[in-house]
Amino acid sequence: MTGVPRVRRATVADEFRLFALVSLFPTPTPPSRETFANGLRVKLKDSDGFVAVAELGGKLVGYVAGDAHETFYAGGKVAWVDEILVAEDARRQGLGRALMAECEAGAENGRCRLIGLATRAATTFYEEL
Repeated sequence: MTGVPRVRRATVADEFRLFALVSLFPTPTPPSRETFANGLRVKLKDSDGFVAVAELGGKLVGYVAGDAHETFYAGGKVAWVDEILVAEDARRQGLGRALMAECEAGAENGRCRLIGLATRAATTFYEEL
């Protein structure tokens, strides 16, 4: 896949293309289209919600989603990455790094003190960032 990569905040207009990507996420409980659509709208309206997408060659090829919440241990807000995915044919081009950078910028603007994530399946991905 070629083209100039672009990372940006998601919009409601991304719903159908983003659902196709979310359907690739390795989970035992994939959402229905309706559940996803409702969740996307809620997350986009939530000032502490965050969804960014990566485009390459005019195609949506990745996303990151999360939110922020108040904590005691950090002495303020912590951003949390719930999901990050880059389509297999678009990997190894820096899109995951760019998505995480967009997430970090959003967390900083939201006055978050830390960014957290939990995963076992993508340890190598995070180590390479």
